Amino acid sequence: MPESYDIIIVGGGITGASLLYMLSKYTDAKKVLLLEKFNSFAALNSNSNNNAQTLHFGDIETNYSIEKSRETKEEAEIVLRYLGMLPKSEYDSITKKCGKMVLGVGDTEIQKLDKIYDSGLKHIFPGLKRIGPNEIAKLEPNVMKKRPMDESVQALKSDNGQMVNFRNLTNSFVKRAKLARNGRVSIKLNTKVTSVKGSPGEFEITANGKAYHAKFVVFCSGSYSLYFAKMMGYEKNLSVLCVGGNFYTAPKVLNGKVYRVQEGGIPFAAVHGDPDITNSRITRFGPTVTIYPELEKGNSSTISDYIRTFDFDLATTSSLFNIMTSRDIRSILWKNLLYDLPGIGTSMFLKNEVSKIVPSLTLNDIKLAPYMGGVRPQIIDENKKALVLGESKIKKDWSIFNITPSPGATSCLASAIEDTSYICDQMGITFDIKGVERNLVNKETMQITMRKLKNW
Repeated sequence: MPESYDIIIVGGGITGASLLYMLSKYTDAKKVLLLEKFNSFAALNSNSNNNAQTLHFGDIETNYSIEKSRETKEEAEIVLRYLGMLPKSEYDSITKKCGKMVLGVGDTEIQKLDKIYDSGLKHIFPGLKRIGPNEIAKLEPNVMKKRPMDESVQALKSDNGQMVNFRNLTNSFVKRAKLARNGRVSIKLNTKVTSVKGSPGEFEITANGKAYHAKFVVFCSGSYSLYFAKMMGYEKNLSVLCVGGNFYTAPKVLNGKVYRVQEGGIPFAAVHGDPDITNSRITRFGPTVTIYPELEKGNSSTISDYIRTFDFDLATTSSLFNIMTSRDIRSILWKNLLYDLPGIGTSMFLKNEVSKIVPSLTLNDIKLAPYMGGVRPQIIDENKKALVLGESKIKKDWSIFNITPSPGATSCLASAIEDTSYICDQMGITFDIKGVERNLVNKETMQITMRKLKNW
């Protein structure tokens, strides 16, 4: 006899765990089940080895629009308010303050920084300050050490630097979901979903050969979410481009996060240098940008699933051609392809990327960390013949498919609030919005979030 639930969440990364927490803490949903195929939570992209461990605020992400920066700031503050409710020992295991800046090297990048700062960023982030070489050297001595005398540099220094161990944050959500529901939340690890079928209110999910029934299903499965959406006949016009990359490590040379200027309209992050919240003795540089023919980096068994998700038809081919002929994207991909070549790849990465941040590092100082780096799915919209920038979320009757959060794990609670409101509206479940406002949302500063709450 199949087990029956009101809501089934597929995926135990930070997106699924934050939704489990939100449903458990702020709704009267009776039976909620989370299915995770690995034996622990946050095993893939939410694992700290596979992300930059950054709580994004939108202040040093120079490829964001002003509106996106404002929204990202609000999403980050929701996470901070959650963290502020935790006991100190748990808080300290999840997050740590650190310095943070975006570095412009050369006159062209400095002009971009000035334009972005003066166009509105300084009003959204009063603590964001423009600093020159002497101030940079005080904060990050190795950024200026051995830098050519004739090379101009400038930075925007932020007061919002925050490292986050997103795996520990994921486990915190799960822990509090269990406490809030007094046993009414069910979790099954080592349980791989292989199929989903049925209709709104009557879904059947098969995992490990066993059937589970659900009224509402939410897929928080990263690259696999589109795979399951297509299994159900949805979004035939979308395909997924699995973009991932590698990180290099060096001995500790940075006190905080140093980002580089990014091009607007491109979803790939410029290489940046970060301290590691799990290892204080190293600095990480990355990520590189590589396209993988698999839904999980390094897992060749997912290639066949990738092929099922990627439509090899004329519309998709035309869209992919259109994307790859973009000069900026083509330049990034070709350059990063060279970084993966044995022998010369490391030296080119050092010369083109790392030396812009820390000029004094040598080839003996940096090494590839093959155990670091994950896959971030980028959606191809065949109708627009372009990559979909930002968050990718599909909502259908009594089902949600979360594919790519944006900006990364920072948006986990904002996404969970949105999904919970949609679920409650569809199912007639009570959503304690007042409780969310009281605990997580600052009415005075979170204008975008509050507007969304009203619309939801």
